[in-house]
Amino acid sequence: MEESGTKRLAISGIILVGIAYFLVCAQPLPKELALIPVWARGLADAPATPASTPALGDVHSFRLGDKFGYFSSSGKILFSAPVPFGLALSSDSYALYDKDSTGFSVRTPTGSELFKASIPGYPFFAAGRRFVMGTAQDSVSELDSSGHRAWTYEFPSIVTAFGASPGLAVFGLMDGSLVGLDRSGKDVMHFSSGGSSIPGIYGVAVSPDGDLVAAIAGLDKQRLVVLEKRYSAYRVTWHRWLDSDFRRPVAISFTSDGKRLMYEVPGGVGVFERDSRKGYTIAATTADRLGLSLRGWNIMVLLSGSQDSRRLICAAAPDRRLVDIPVSASQTFINLDGSSIYLGVDEDIVRLDLREE
Repeated sequence: MEESGTKRLAISGIILVGIAYFLVCAQPLPKELALIPVWARGLADAPATPASTPALGDVHSFRLGDKFGYFSSSGKILFSAPVPFGLALSSDSYALYDKDSTGFSVRTPTGSELFKASIPGYPFFAAGRRFVMGTAQDSVSELDSSGHRAWTYEFPSIVTAFGASPGLAVFGLMDGSLVGLDRSGKDVMHFSSGGSSIPGIYGVAVSPDGDLVAAIAGLDKQRLVVLEKRYSAYRVTWHRWLDSDFRRPVAISFTSDGKRLMYEVPGGVGVFERDSRKGYTIAATTADRLGLSLRGWNIMVLLSGSQDSRRLICAAAPDRRLVDIPVSASQTFINLDGSSIYLGVDEDIVRLDLREE
């Protein structure tokens, strides 16, 4: 039975790649581009614990339903393990924690312990940095390379949203304000959104260079605010009243090159172009993850939809649909690296490469 199940997983992965190849390559792409299947791997045969030897190629993390782990760009699954309660995850480390977290271990993809942190709270990793949110959700600490507190900051209100770059961490608060902290924990940005009947920050994004900060703010009316660093202060450079009335965390992110901001709107994905200061909408259902772009191609990638009706979409500005592939899976993830798309579908991981033919 186990062998039969493994075969079914392998076959399903091959079928998925075959469908993707047929649908994508049948479409005319600019500059004779093609999305090529490279490999498909099932998680059923993956080790349940980290391997002590590193994998060949770049290593990528994944969270697929109640499982997480790492895989290499060459197609080796390092391990796949269950998430007992909470997980902080990045490409170079992870930490598992429980509901009453009083401490945790941070480990590498090979399972080696980097350090133990005896700090109450919930760890989260972003932009190559490691943070711990206080149990009351009104304070944050950053950890140094030894697992000790580098600094701690206490907020006047509960934290509702977060975004970071290597040099700037921005926290959105329930009272509608934004607080930006530098690498030393110093307060370098304060902004109160205003303009809405009910305050609150529902999403925050920081550009990779730290010069732009964006937030989805307020209820009745809700708006997008983009701030730009000018000399030593952040000032509003663009804003838009939105048709949304989200009362939950909103997906929002800059692309890795910092040229675009992508954010969730009803029935689509809003896009703000940094250079032109123009905005437009990509027609798509709610996206799991935003801010993905294929390096060198100026193409945005998103996995839209929910439950079993998701679609892999590749689009060029302003809404030129280059690829639109149905993805039938109850659990998914998507990650990019250069011109490669890594797609998780239930118990499989597939790599697709964009190439110029």
